[in-house]
Amino acid sequence: MLVRPKKPSREELAKIFKDPRTLKAFEQVFEILPGEINIQQESIDDVQALAESAAAQAVLAIALIQAVEALAEVKAMEPVRQCNCQHDDLTPRYEHATPDHIEPTQIQYQEINSLEVI
Repeated sequence: MLVRPKKPSREELAKIFKDPRTLKAFEQVFEILPGEINIQQESIDDVQALAESAAAQAVLAIALIQAVEALAEVKAMEPVRQCNCQHDDLTPRYEHATPDHIEPTQIQYQEINSLEVI
């Protein structure tokens, strides 16, 4: 934060500036400038924080690019697997599912007390 300089007296400024309008304008410089410089310093601090954040994000982006390059190198060095299958000569496969329980198809009675399932 800027320390406000000692404001020169009107008599001291009158020695330098003969014109009253210029004298008044120069007096206002001592009132306006310190506040404006403080505001600018705050803006500079904000911009610096944003720049540091952007730099950190750039470093992370470069690290991610290097990781992708490393993965691409590993992928390029692995052996190529080729399928030797010929799908042109395969016929459709039909599956027949059998139920889990036994279903009697024919019942023969030999005796009254016995039952045979075929």
